[in-house]
Amino acid sequence: MSVKINIDRHAVEAKITGAFKKGLPLLAAEIRDDCNQYCKEDTGMLIASSMIHSRLDEGKIVWQTPYARRQYWEIRTAYTDVNPQATWRWAEYAKRSKIIQWQRQAQRLTEMNL
Repeated sequence: MSVKINIDRHAVEAKITGAFKKGLPLLAAEIRDDCNQYCKEDTGMLIASSMIHSRLDEGKIVWQTPYARRQYWEIRTAYTDVNPQATWRWAEYAKRSKIIQWQRQAQRLTEMNL
């Protein structure tokens, strides 16, 4: 006796993609918060801008101030930073530090939503 199994690949992909998208806002919020641990901070407006302008449901994290680009790409800046962990290219730094954690969280959130 033989058994034939048909798998609708497109339906499986759509289900997994849908499950990932449901968890994306939580994952993006975690990533934003982790990045902000290393964000340059003088008055707090740069970090606050990420809370306002990020579109977590799309997985987009945005720091939007007139000086955000300069603060991100320049190693040295003119002010004294109040965040002792602050560094230039803070999102890349956070990624190097936490990528495994983010991948595990993405996996957990996707599995929860299947």
